[in-house]
Amino acid sequence: MTSAQTAPGELMRREIAEQPDRWLALLTNRSAVDEAARYLGRMREAGRLNGLVFAGRGTSDHAALYAQYLSQTLLGVPAAMATPSIATVYGRAVQNPNTCLVAVSQSGASPDLLVTLESARSGGAATIAFTNDAQSPLARAADVHVPLQAGPERSVAATKTYTAELLALHMWLRAAAGDSTAQVDHEIRALADYGRSVVHRSTELAPELAEHLESSDRALLIGRAFGAATAREGALKLMETSGIAASGWSAADVKHGPLASVTRGTPVFCFVGERAGRESVEALLPQLLERGADVHLVGSGADGCGLAGILPGDVPDALLPMLSILPIQSLALELALLKGLDPDRPVGLSKVTRTT
Repeated sequence: MTSAQTAPGELMRREIAEQPDRWLALLTNRSAVDEAARYLGRMREAGRLNGLVFAGRGTSDHAALYAQYLSQTLLGVPAAMATPSIATVYGRAVQNPNTCLVAVSQSGASPDLLVTLESARSGGAATIAFTNDAQSPLARAADVHVPLQAGPERSVAATKTYTAELLALHMWLRAAAGDSTAQVDHEIRALADYGRSVVHRSTELAPELAEHLESSDRALLIGRAFGAATAREGALKLMETSGIAASGWSAADVKHGPLASVTRGTPVFCFVGERAGRESVEALLPQLLERGADVHLVGSGADGCGLAGILPGDVPDALLPMLSILPIQSLALELALLKGLDPDRPVGLSKVTRTT
């Protein structure tokens, strides 16, 4: 049966379940990760690494946001998010030889990311690309390429390529920080075991939760630090698959406007698995409940009840985003099907978005 003949959502369902195995596949590709780490290390040794600039679009932009936090945490160098329109709309090159432009893209075919990377190279900046296609324009244009090892992703809704991006970036930055390869690989093998459990539990919980949310026309997702990337990616999954008006925010920004959008019954997902930043999310709960929000905690609660206990309690914060997105992926799938939509083929969307 071809992808055009599969039942609605079947591709997304398979790719959600496949993720832990794809994480283990990345361990077979450590040579590319280590090469990218050595490349960055040579820049640091030469005094040429004043900062990192991450470039991505859509789902890959959320993976890049995660890497922005992690790189500053591990390496202690400034990290920023690129603005591709500076190169594509205004025709300006703003990179310098003491930065490294890191492009993150599932397809490696987005024209604006390619122009951004080439603009950085023309300014003397180092360039690294993380893509799922070693023959893509972005992979060929970068100084160093790290393949995601995710295999073909046929559903338009990105799932396994997102967590593969997160993990590839994680492995690269841990290697660049000088962390033990054996320790990192051990953590990833344990992560894959946890991932299978979280996928299984998510699959069980998602149908009932989808029924609960079926009549909702909007949702708010809140995280902090690493969890902010999860909130944004979770919101995107709900939007693109089921058309719900979802938005993802850092807890630090919720009082600057998003809180006002919460009315009685508004579904709010709070990511509280990470230790760092958890208090910031939890501090919003009284106001959310006062406004009548339908609050769902995604974490590692001791009672193990529902999403509040779906995550393991002994995973390092920097690895939790690979797990915390899984229940939202399953929810997005089931909610779309309940609405009579096909998350594999959302109307108006395509697998490769060619933004210029």
